[in-house]
Amino acid sequence: MAVESRPGSLSGMPDDRLGAVAVALTVSELKLTPDVAPLVMDRIHRDAVAYPEQFDRRSIAPSPPPPEPPPSGRSAQRIIGRLAVIGVILAIIVALVVFAASASATAADDLEGLRVDFVEITSGYDRPVLVTAAGDDSGTLYVVEQPGRIWPMTLDGLRAETPLLDLSDDVSASGERGLLGLAFHPAFAENGRFFVDYTRAGDGATVVSEFVAIDGNADRAGERELLVIEQPFANHNGGGLDFDAAGKLLVGTGDGGSGGDPLGSGQDSTSLLGKLLRLDVDADQQPYGIPADNGFAGGGARPEIHAIGLRNPWRFSVDPVGGHIYIGDVGQDRFEEVSVLPEGAGGQSFGWNEVEGPACFNDGCDLTAHTPPALSYGRDEGCTVIGGHVYRGTAQPALEGVYIFGDYCTGTIWGALVDELVAGSAVRVPIGTIDGRLVSFGADEAGELYAVEQGGRILHVVTEAS
Repeated sequence: MAVESRPGSLSGMPDDRLGAVAVALTVSELKLTPDVAPLVMDRIHRDAVAYPEQFDRRSIAPSPPPPEPPPSGRSAQRIIGRLAVIGVILAIIVALVVFAASASATAADDLEGLRVDFVEITSGYDRPVLVTAAGDDSGTLYVVEQPGRIWPMTLDGLRAETPLLDLSDDVSASGERGLLGLAFHPAFAENGRFFVDYTRAGDGATVVSEFVAIDGNADRAGERELLVIEQPFANHNGGGLDFDAAGKLLVGTGDGGSGGDPLGSGQDSTSLLGKLLRLDVDADQQPYGIPADNGFAGGGARPEIHAIGLRNPWRFSVDPVGGHIYIGDVGQDRFEEVSVLPEGAGGQSFGWNEVEGPACFNDGCDLTAHTPPALSYGRDEGCTVIGGHVYRGTAQPALEGVYIFGDYCTGTIWGALVDELVAGSAVRVPIGTIDGRLVSFGADEAGELYAVEQGGRILHVVTEAS
């Protein structure tokens, strides 16, 4: 469930001391849990809109009451009326506490006892960053290495003798740069088309290109560039690629790097940095077409943009059931987050760099102007969220409908119910720990999940009872 990190309070009622008493009921003083606090604050803010005469929404701090004479009859009526409003607000708080506690208990009950383990399939890859399948019923997995190679691999871990593609001479692969993303066209079995995202050697630009595989290999000379995005700094390159339910290519881009988004790219709708882009790679237009239902295709912005306000969406995935998009966005120094873009939706801002996680990053931000994360966690629990996948296989029935994700630094693996994520506020439950540096998750054609460990291992995600 989304967590509001800063204490909140009822807004000031400057007309009498009862208002000052009400505003003193801060979230921290009520000892609300982080799961409950955002629900309470959201309801209070909505009531502030409905009853503006009772609230001063300019500040969440209590306003000092001015001196006033003993109450007259009219003042007494006003006091009684405000007491009633305070009573209603307190009743709402209690109801939300009970509701949130019940929701948390439901998620915990559904995931109670669920534990995952990791079975090594193979090892020896050079800084692998991704494992995925082509959807061509071949049973082949493809492992992406940061230095620039894509290797076909059987489900039992046997690597092909030659790579599908070798870009190692053209890729800058230090730090957060490299060959970072791979997505196969939905009709790959017929047309052999696939797409990559890499950092170009020399200038460090992000390149999104198309290749065609013939007899299991792609000719380097056959590259067709779709996008070239200049990068002002070396970090925050994003790199994720996937096709959505409508067959459009999604591209995740970081904010350009450094720290704190100094160029303001995340909220700049004229920049392709810090965005989720959406391209029609089957259109007659070259190098790509613009889907008419893109979130920012209406004018005044780069029409490729589908959603804004991302910092570094290192890994995102599309649920094959329902088509919802789950985005793991790496935070600055306070929160890691997972956001959800429902199938068919677009035009959202996920907040960065005005918002980090569920809280303001810059003073005076308007939280209501942005879509909050479906879940988040603080830096006391990790340092880099690794966006995951919803399990849709059949071999691990206990995982059905569970979104599985983790953290690079701690190796903690969490599960969250997909229905809660789509609803916008999910409870995460720890379900395992990986040994080593988790960098990615992937799925095979049957929906089975795999984890990629930076040291070179590919691991099958299984339940402990499997």
